[in-house]
Amino acid sequence: MATTEAERLRLNRQYFEEGCLCILEAKTISPCKPDTPDEEAVAFYESNCTCSRTYIPKRTGRGPN
Repeated sequence: MATTEAERLRLNRQYFEEGCLCILEAKTISPCKPDTPDEEAVAFYESNCTCSRTYIPKRTGRGPN
């Protein structure tokens, strides 16, 4: 069964909020408020997470990335 976009966003948000060391340990980012839409929360976490939870390749300034 295919996952809907809404479900994917909900699961990705949960993935970050339950295990992101940037939120839980280093406190370099704060968790989004519960009323923040999942799409906005996930975009924020994807842009700001620097721990092992991130799945977005960081730009290195070398090559096409």
